[in-house]
Amino acid sequence: MTTYHVEPVNDLIEHLDHDCPCGPDVEAVFREDGSNGWLITHHSLDGRERNET
Repeated sequence: MTTYHVEPVNDLIEHLDHDCPCGPDVEAVFREDGSNGWLITHHSLDGRERNET
């Protein structure tokens, strides 16, 4: 099983896993052979997403 983490750079904390205090989005990603991996998208704690358009 493959897991990829998308993490904010230079955030207030180090984002370690799916139990992160940032409340990451966890998404199953399915391959053509039917197996799956995981995409874990972490959120910044400094609020930078609010400034993205």
